Amino acid sequence: MEETLKIIEKCRVFAQQADALEAKAFEDIPYRDAHFVDDFNKLFEQYAYGKQNRTISGLNFRQPARYDHINTCDKEVIEQVSKTRYYVTFEGKPQWKTIRFVLDKRQGEWKLIRSENYLGIANHGKDRGKEVWTKNKL
Repeated sequence: MEETLKIIEKCRVFAQQADALEAKAFEDIPYRDAHFVDDFNKLFEQYAYGKQNRTISGLNFRQPARYDHINTCDKEVIEQVSKTRYYVTFEGKPQWKTIRFVLDKRQGEWKLIRSENYLGIANHGKDRGKEVWTKNKL
C-alpha cells in the first residue's frame, strides 16, 4: 500500500512541476529561451526515463496546462499491470479530462514512461467496448 501511494504521489508531483515550468516559460520569453529546456530535462531525468519518451523540448503551451486536470480529479486509480508496470489514472469529470500515467520499474526505481488521455469507448454505437486512449510523450 505504501508503495502505491508513493507511485501516485510521484505522478502528481511530476505533473505539477512540469505544468509550473511550462507556465513560467509561456509567460517569460527570456526564461523559455535560456533555461526552460535545461530545467525540463532535469525534471524529466528525475521522474522519467527514455529520450524517446520525452517531447522534443518539453514545451506544450496549452492553456490550461497539459496535466491541469490532475488538480481537480474525482478519483485516483492505480492498477498493477505486471511486476514492472503500473497505470496511475486520475479520473476526471467529464471523463475526457481523465489522465493516465504509465510507469515502469527499472533498476529498482519506478519511473514514468508516458501519459495517456481518455478518448472514449470504441463501441460502434453500443454502450460497451474497449476504451480508447491517446498515448503522449511526457
